[in-house]
Amino acid sequence: MSELKEGAIVSGEVISTKPFGAFIKLESGETGLVHISQVSSKYVEKVEDELQVGATVKVKVLSIDPAGKISLSIKALQEEQRPPRERRGGGDRRGGRAKSPENFEDMMKKWMKSSEERLSALTAKQKKNR
Repeated sequence: MSELKEGAIVSGEVISTKPFGAFIKLESGETGLVHISQVSSKYVEKVEDELQVGATVKVKVLSIDPAGKISLSIKALQEEQRPPRERRGGGDRRGGRAKSPENFEDMMKKWMKSSEERLSALTAKQKKNR
């Protein structure tokens, strides 16, 4: 059984890259995967653009499943190092409380209602000016 724990920050070497991520050989000798979505805080089109075989990287252990598969993240470390105001979900841009997340449909409903109200106001104004 590995001494590796979820949440641990460890170093490792990139041993291969694939379209879906990079395999990292950890100091413990175990191998984990950094999924392409966990390579960077910015959009990554190709893993090879960010990570090269042989490079040493610091990673955070996201999970270890019962089969022993190790999920890693470089992105999590980048986000931890950013100041709190810049972190995703760290409050609105005015420094107030963070708003609860909304799904796309709720946002669209609000937009449609607002749009209809504005259109009604404009239409009423045009009729009044005639």
